[in-house]
Amino acid sequence: MVSRANLVTVFLLLPCMMLLITGTANASNKEDCEALAGFVAGLTDEAFNQPITATPPALAVTATWYAATETVPEYCEVKGRIFPEIDFAVRMPVPANWNGRAIHNGGGGWDGRNISNPNDTTNAHVLELGYPWSSSDGGHDGNNGQFTVKDPYYDLFFGTTTGNPYACQKIVDFGNRAHRETPVLARKIYKQYYGSLPAFFYYNGASTGGREGLVEAQKNYDLFDGIYIGRPTGGHVAVCTRGIWNNVQAEAFTNNHTIPPGSRELFADKAIVLHNAVYDKCDGIDGLVDGVIDDPRQCEFDPLTELPPCPGDVNAAGCFTLAQRKALKEIYRGPHNSKGKPYYVGQPLGAEYLTDPANPNSHGFGAALLDGYANDIVRYAAWDPPPGPNWDMMTFNWDTDVQLLKDSTCTQCYPDGSCKTYKLTDELDAVTLSYPVKPNMGGFAPFKAKGGKIIHNHGWADSLVSAFTSVSLYESVMKKMGIDETKSFWKLYMVPGLPHGTSGGIGWGIASWDDGFGALVNWVENGDEPYALLGSRRENAKWGWPETTRPLCPYPEVARYTGTVDENGNPTGSIYTADNFMCVPPIEVRIEPETLNLKSKGVFTAFITVPEGYDIRDWNIGNLECEGAPMVKVVLSGNTCTAKFNKEDLVGVAAGDAVTLTVKGTSTPDGNAAQIQANDTVRVIE
Repeated sequence: MVSRANLVTVFLLLPCMMLLITGTANASNKEDCEALAGFVAGLTDEAFNQPITATPPALAVTATWYAATETVPEYCEVKGRIFPEIDFAVRMPVPANWNGRAIHNGGGGWDGRNISNPNDTTNAHVLELGYPWSSSDGGHDGNNGQFTVKDPYYDLFFGTTTGNPYACQKIVDFGNRAHRETPVLARKIYKQYYGSLPAFFYYNGASTGGREGLVEAQKNYDLFDGIYIGRPTGGHVAVCTRGIWNNVQAEAFTNNHTIPPGSRELFADKAIVLHNAVYDKCDGIDGLVDGVIDDPRQCEFDPLTELPPCPGDVNAAGCFTLAQRKALKEIYRGPHNSKGKPYYVGQPLGAEYLTDPANPNSHGFGAALLDGYANDIVRYAAWDPPPGPNWDMMTFNWDTDVQLLKDSTCTQCYPDGSCKTYKLTDELDAVTLSYPVKPNMGGFAPFKAKGGKIIHNHGWADSLVSAFTSVSLYESVMKKMGIDETKSFWKLYMVPGLPHGTSGGIGWGIASWDDGFGALVNWVENGDEPYALLGSRRENAKWGWPETTRPLCPYPEVARYTGTVDENGNPTGSIYTADNFMCVPPIEVRIEPETLNLKSKGVFTAFITVPEGYDIRDWNIGNLECEGAPMVKVVLSGNTCTAKFNKEDLVGVAAGDAVTLTVKGTSTPDGNAAQIQANDTVRVIE
């Protein structure tokens, strides 16, 4: 019997063997490329059986040959339009350089401008690797939500006379249809140009492109073998709801929410204070002070009590008014109604980073305060009639208007006289507008069943798209499909310190094409299931950090130090090299009783748990101590370690209403001792 891995090898070799045999006969040239224009013009789109149209004439189908330059290899580009306004581009290396695969690239923001410049570095690198690739503008040519405005409001709002007769269809196309029509069309072009279909078809996208990848995996699972996504928005209705919430809270800082979003100066004078308060408390919770917050869920930070109040509650630099502290608390909490019912995820701790410790303008928290994408959904798309560009977000009713967003529809009528009504959340949101977040377009079971694989990353310090979106979605899928089943086709990598990008901030950047995407290709084609990826951080002279590497662990595991330590457990080896770290499941601690009397003798109990699906005995958690008190008894069962400590053995613990006790230990699943720690807050009396 031929194994799947061997079959994959055969399929990969076939295109190369054919090229070697036929050589010159299949060599691409200018005429071969230009002939594709006529071929594509004769095709029809899948959904409406409309011809690939030349309307307006400037967007007629074109096929252009680009000779090699110093930075870009030679390639053929086909451009055109799919009914009504999906503009697409397909770029193909010469057949002699084709690797037998293909990629469809997602967009960003509101799309509308994502058919990349032929000379950009990403395009060059993808072509150098031998990948043909396709992309679209998502069905419109703008860079905001104005394309969703229906008639007669379009002309009224923007002073035009052209109208917008396909406004609702553009919503559908932006949400999902463009992300089927374009790769389907690209397949036809590849077969015509190369003589065969790709052996493997991949998707790549981040941010809005990440959302589109979640759409592909649920609605278009038949098209793709592997999907690589980063920091997915989840859904434009959902993420814009969170953005409106944050913008409303930002009023406490700006007193003028119409100031251009993203203006970091609005918050700059308080940024250093906020950073210091958060990072001083949270950085070391993972047992290592390294400038990043490993998992912000392990740190409890209350802006109301842990940020300095302004004297007399008068706004000033270096302090926070009561309204500002409340606003930050609400941003971390996330949108909810007046009774406290959550609608969506909040902002994790960590985006308060500073790339320069002395420069308040180097903070990454700006997008958490002012989200530039948030308001367009309500202004232009969700309500009938739309309130328009002058809508005041401060009027949003958090008890009633979220439900209106969930129920919002649009109706599109077509040239044949038929009409169809669409629900916005069904078309735009790959995840639910809910808490917790769940799949919203059919789920991922069919994609798994066909053998598809997903690699997915998100930075914990992302201030534009909450990392809790990815965590909540992944956990909901594990709950429905099973932990092992989910991990068998989908790897999530949560990246400490990483902002809304693949690098920058203070975290570990990912080499997407050569590391993360390469791991996906190897998983799909060779069956090599990925484990830790390699993250890296450039030297930061401002903080005194050298160039750093760190393993990026598949969720829920985290990287823990395994190097040498002194008698107090402090690292003596380098904390800047990945070789001194290993991936272990995170631990959580719950201490009982919740009130400890230091004057009485006896024991207290720490319940130490690893995530569901792990057996704590496999990870050999030991050498436990709590604030100097050694463990006196331990019981291991399932995913829980129950450890007993004597109260009289505690060192340096003072009475207080909220005292944080830290439990430390080691984990040695493969003989290497990784440092672990977690804490809980209890009341201590004397």
